[in-house]
Amino acid sequence: LPYPVISVGNLTWGGTGKTPFVEYLARKIGTHRRIPLVLTRGYSHDEAVELQSHLPTAVIGVGKDRAKVAERVKNEKRHVDIAVLDDGLQHQVLERDVDIVVINSLNPFGNGKLIPRGILREPLTVLTRAAIIVLTHVNLVSPEELKTLKAKIAVLAPQAQIIETMMEVLFLYRAKTKVRTSIEKMAGRRVATFAAVGTPRSFQLVLQRFLLKTVRNFEFLDHHEYTKQELLKVKEVAQSAGAEEIITTEKDFYRSRELIADTLNPLVLAARLRIVSGEEILTERLFRLLGVKN
Repeated sequence: LPYPVISVGNLTWGGTGKTPFVEYLARKIGTHRRIPLVLTRGYSHDEAVELQSHLPTAVIGVGKDRAKVAERVKNEKRHVDIAVLDDGLQHQVLERDVDIVVINSLNPFGNGKLIPRGILREPLTVLTRAAIIVLTHVNLVSPEELKTLKAKIAVLAPQAQIIETMMEVLFLYRAKTKVRTSIEKMAGRRVATFAAVGTPRSFQLVLQRFLLKTVRNFEFLDHHEYTKQELLKVKEVAQSAGAEEIITTEKDFYRSRELIADTLNPLVLAARLRIVSGEEILTERLFRLLGVKN
C-alpha cells in the first residue's frame, strides 16, 4: 500500500484481545493527528460497528480482500496516513512494515496442537515473524505463570519485543437508556452473564475481581447471532437462579442491540485495553512509521 502497514494478528482460534488492541493502536495513532485505516475482514458486523463507534475519526474498511478495500477507500478520496491490518498474521498478500502478534496470557497456545486437535492456526515457529508480541490479560494470571510464558516466548521469538496489557473496566451502562453506573457499586450483587466471545472466562474473571457473584454464566460460540428465544431462556434461568442483574459484553451488545435491549435490557460492560508495560516500544515504532518527532 502507499502508506505504512501495521499487521495485528494472532496464532490461536478464539479470543486473544486482538480487537481491543487494534482499537488502542488506532486511537494512539489519532492522538498524533494521523488518520488510520483499519482493514478488517469483517467476520461479523458487530466488530466493525463497535470499532467505528469507538473510533469516529478512523476509516474502517471491511472486506476479505484488504487490498481491494484500500483501493476503494482511495477512490472515495478519503485521506489515510497508515493502515492497521486486523487479523493480519495469516493474510500474507499485503506487505507490512511491522508484524504484531497478540497472545492471550490465560490460554497462550492451548495444547500446542494445530486445529482441529488444538487451537493453533499455525505452528509456533511463525512467531519468528513477529517484531512485537502483545500479551493480554496479564492481570488475570499469576506472576509465576506470566514469567514462564515470557521465558517460552524468549525461546520461540528471541527477536520480538514484549508488551504487557490488561482490560481496564470503564463502567457499566444500561442497554436501553445508556445510563452509566460504576462496577464498584455492584460488589456483592448476584449476577448472570451471557457472552459469545472467544474467551468468556476473561469476562467472568473481571466481574469476579470486582466481587460480583456470578450465579450463572451463559457461553455461546464466538460471533453467535442471538435469537429472542435464547435471550428469553437466559432471562428465565437467571431469574430462577436468583440473579439481580444480567451483564453482557459491549461486543455482544453491538451484535444485536435492539433485540438485546428490548428482551433483556442488561447492563453492558464497557472496557478498554491498557498497556501495563512496554508502551515506549509501541510509541517508538509509531513515531518512526508516522514520521513524528519524539
